[in-house]
Amino acid sequence: MPKLVAFATPGAADGGGIGRMTGYIVDHLAARRPGLRTVVLDTRGRGSVFRSPFHLAAALVRLGALLRKDGALVHINVSERTSFLRKAAVQLVATAFGRPTVVHLHGANFIDFYEDNALAKAISRWLFRRCDRLIVLGDSWRDFAVHTMGIDPAKVDVLYNAVPDFAGNDFRREAPHPGQPLRLLTLANLSERKGTGCLLRACEGLKAQGVDFRLTLGGGGDVAGYRRMAEELGIGAECRFLGWVSREMAHDLIRSHDMLLLPSTHEGLPMVILEALAARLPVVTTPVGSIPEVLEDGRTALIVPPDDPQALGGAIARLAGDRTLYTRLAEAGRRLFVERFHIDGYCARLTAIYDLAFRRRGGTPAMAEEALGTLADRHPPASETP
Repeated sequence: MPKLVAFATPGAADGGGIGRMTGYIVDHLAARRPGLRTVVLDTRGRGSVFRSPFHLAAALVRLGALLRKDGALVHINVSERTSFLRKAAVQLVATAFGRPTVVHLHGANFIDFYEDNALAKAISRWLFRRCDRLIVLGDSWRDFAVHTMGIDPAKVDVLYNAVPDFAGNDFRREAPHPGQPLRLLTLANLSERKGTGCLLRACEGLKAQGVDFRLTLGGGGDVAGYRRMAEELGIGAECRFLGWVSREMAHDLIRSHDMLLLPSTHEGLPMVILEALAARLPVVTTPVGSIPEVLEDGRTALIVPPDDPQALGGAIARLAGDRTLYTRLAEAGRRLFVERFHIDGYCARLTAIYDLAFRRRGGTPAMAEEALGTLADRHPPASETP
C-alpha cells in the first residue's frame, strides 16, 4: 500500500460532486487508515478561469515536493474540457518521478467531448493509457474506454460513487401529508444540463393544477437567470434559491424535504442521489449516465425522460399522492444504499485499487487483485444481482 495519496482534483470544499466525493474519501481514510496520509491539491481553484494556470502551477510545484518521498501515489480526478489539460500535466509530473497514478473519470459529458474534439481524443487516450489504473463510474463508461478508446480492460475498474451514512438507520420519513405544501428539493449546479429549466416548467404545470408546493434550489450556476425564469413562469413565490450550499447544509435539506428532483440531460453518478437514498428521500430523475445502471423505475426511484416537464410534473404528483409508493421507494432506496453505496465498502475497494497500482510498479499485483475480486463479490456493481 502507498504511504501517501495526493488527490489532484477540485478541492474538497468545492460544492460540486467531485469535490464532495474527495472529501468523503479523505475523511474516511483519515478515520480508518491513520497510517495513510492524504493531501488534496486543487488544480483549478475557485473563481475566474484566468486564475486557473496559477493554481495549477502551484499545485504542480507542491506535487513535485510530495513525490520526492517513497510510497506516494497520485489520484487524478478528471472530467472534460480543460480538466484534461490540467490532469495531463499532473500525469507528466508523476511520470517524471516514477510514481503510480490512478485516474478517476467523472465527466458527465465526456463521451460527447471526446468524439467532437481531436485534441481531446489524443490527450485522453494518452492519459488513460499512461496511468496505472482507470476508475469509471459505470459499465457504459467502461465499455466506451475499452471498445472505443482501446484501453486495456485489465486496468479499468468500475467503482460507483458512495456516501457516508449521515442519516442513520433509525432515521424515519413520513409520506407528505395532504393539505400541507409539498417540499421539493433539487441540489445541483443550476444549469440546463441539470434540467433546472425543465424543473421550473414542471412546477409551473403543478401550480396550474392546484398543487401546493415549495421548491428549494440549492447550488451555484445561473442562480439569477433561473430566479428570473421562475418569476416569469409565475412561481417565484414558491421557489427558494439558496446558491452554493455546504455538505452539512445539503444533508439538512435532504432530511427535511419530501422528494429529490434531478432531471438532468447528462450525468455520471450524482452524489446527491446516493445521499437521498441514504436518508430515505424518494428520487425523481432521468435515465442518463450511470443512473439507469443503479436505479430501477418504480422500485428504487421514479425515472422520467429528460427535458419533459409534463412527465416530470406527473411523476411528482404521482409520488405525492400515493403513500404506498412513497414508502416503498423510501425503504427500497435505503436498502440499496446500505448494500452498495456505503462509503465503507467503497473505500475498501478503492484502497485495493491503490494497492494494485502501487504493486504494479513492484511487479507483485496478485494479492491486490485477489482482494479486489473478493470485494467485488461483496460489493458488486449495481447492475449485477448480489
